[in-house]
Amino acid sequence: MRRAAGLALVLALAGCGGSGTKSSGGTILIAVNAPFSREPALGNTIARGAELAVSQVNPTGELVVGRTRYGLKVKRYDNALSPQRAVENVRRAIADGAVAIVDEGTGIDASWQIARDANVPICITYQGGEGLVDPAKRPNVFRIAPTDHGVAFRLAEYLIPKGLKIALLHDDSDYGEEGAVALTQAFGRNPGSVAARLTLPSTADDLSPQVLRARRAHATALLVWGRGPTIAKVLLAARAAGWNVPVYTPPSGEDPIVRQQLADHPSWVDGLTFASGRMTAELGPSAFLNFQSLYRSVYGASRIDVETAAGRPVLQPPDYAMYSYDFVHLLEAALRAAGSTGRKQVLAQLNEVVVQGANGDERGFNLKSHEGVVDDDVYFARFRDMTFRPVKDDPLSSTLPVIDQTG
Repeated sequence: MRRAAGLALVLALAGCGGSGTKSSGGTILIAVNAPFSREPALGNTIARGAELAVSQVNPTGELVVGRTRYGLKVKRYDNALSPQRAVENVRRAIADGAVAIVDEGTGIDASWQIARDANVPICITYQGGEGLVDPAKRPNVFRIAPTDHGVAFRLAEYLIPKGLKIALLHDDSDYGEEGAVALTQAFGRNPGSVAARLTLPSTADDLSPQVLRARRAHATALLVWGRGPTIAKVLLAARAAGWNVPVYTPPSGEDPIVRQQLADHPSWVDGLTFASGRMTAELGPSAFLNFQSLYRSVYGASRIDVETAAGRPVLQPPDYAMYSYDFVHLLEAALRAAGSTGRKQVLAQLNEVVVQGANGDERGFNLKSHEGVVDDDVYFARFRDMTFRPVKDDPLSSTLPVIDQTG
């Protein structure tokens, strides 16, 4: 009932404003803090989702708040996967006047306090670490992305009944360390399913020694929680050694860099299975397909420089773009509801407003939950011929449509 009332309020405010000339209030800045230089596919996807939402605010690209017209602008800040640089970016964004920050997640443990002191909301749209979001302790931090908790427990729920001996591998990035915590919780009641726990150096060129240790521990499956390059190195090491062990990953397994780095051995990607937030809603795929069509009409199809066996170029769906897209529309609704660009007022309204997301699901937060993706909305997809499709041996995944990924 509260979400419905909040949505009605947003729609009413969006439709009102009275007659007469609106004054011009300048530009509202939205910052995007992401790894544009280190992981350009991810960084560009996050930024483009935000930019696409900005372009949709109204046909002229302006937003009316109260009786004042504002232009919206997205500015990119490259964190280069460095926590220190991510924190510096947040300081710069606040100094630049940003009303909100769309963030990949690197450095949040330090940057959230800087943003809190300025009443600036941060929305994480990639990393899922459980401690990153806490409405009581971090009231200015929100997230629209799958949580590590949800992904890890879904992986445990999926893999343990298969009777596998699983080597839990994680790299030493922020992403990998947070994932290791979630995996420890998820597999804590089933220690017999774990063959080994290993940390992978993300800067190493070759992970053969670590993969060999997992093999000697008699693992019959690898669960690799790390950045895309780490997953690619694990696959290369295992397959080059003739070990056709099944490999499972969190959402980073979908990163185009995994397929790019194995382009000379496309069959080595076959069977790679990742868990991620589902792209399509319960009502069907039409909303996401419409969003994908809109995204491609502006940015073109996202080719990832690999092909299928038949020579067709492989395209990346804009699944993570929809999360930043949804947050910007929530921010728009909060600005309208606040009737002000004051950071404190906008931050308060983010706990009240609800919008329809790019995939048709409702998106919104409240004082008790700052998570925009529920843990149950995690599905599994498996690669074959450089494209992926939902698996058939999981109840949720088996109901989902295949999203075409070839041009």
